[in-house]
Amino acid sequence: MNKIYIDTNHYELVIKEDTTYYLINNVDNLDLEIKVLENKKGIVYLEAIKKKVIIKSNVEDNGSLLVNSLGIDTSIASDITLNNNSTLRFASSIASNVDTINKITINQVGENSKAEYLANGVNLGGNKFHFLIDGIINKESRGSFLEEDSNIINLKDGDSKIIPNMIINNEDVSANHSAYIGKIKNEDIYYLESRGLPKKDIEKILLKASLLKGIGNEVKEQFTSIINHEIKF
Repeated sequence: MNKIYIDTNHYELVIKEDTTYYLINNVDNLDLEIKVLENKKGIVYLEAIKKKVIIKSNVEDNGSLLVNSLGIDTSIASDITLNNNSTLRFASSIASNVDTINKITINQVGENSKAEYLANGVNLGGNKFHFLIDGIINKESRGSFLEEDSNIINLKDGDSKIIPNMIINNEDVSANHSAYIGKIKNEDIYYLESRGLPKKDIEKILLKASLLKGIGNEVKEQFTSIINHEIKF
């Protein structure tokens, strides 16, 4: 895995070979461009603490991009274009005590493209926490697949919102979305209590599990360490 510390406001990553990158954002406002060339596979892990990140990406024909991002008091906006037979799997996890507006746009312009976007959030305070998602399948994009899965755990009385737009211009596609905003589910708490776990630890376990949903095993330990260090549940 290639570890890169980003110290510039604009960073361009061109994936020319099948490669894995771990990016650590060290600037307040980052404009990150990711380009995946034809027939190549890129895996990108991103951590950002108290930052603002804009990710723009273009995945060329037969390319594949997997992104796992973790943000603490961070807004992460994404604008991704998928071409013919290209695939995207993006898991964005954010926990925040500050206003956090996250805008996601997925443009599927090629045939047989596949996009999965998992947006997982924990609103720690009484602040704004929004996921605004636009999934767009163009009329030329037959045979494509789009899935949006969004979840926000609202610990207090914050202004949490999910807007999962789907703009579909072709009948020969599969698209679906799910969205959840609310407290930790009582049935999850009862289940863990039945297993003998201390009640004071159950909330912490479930919040961490929510933030790690969809995150690859390769970085779960690292992301868990960041959550433990940065968040006082």
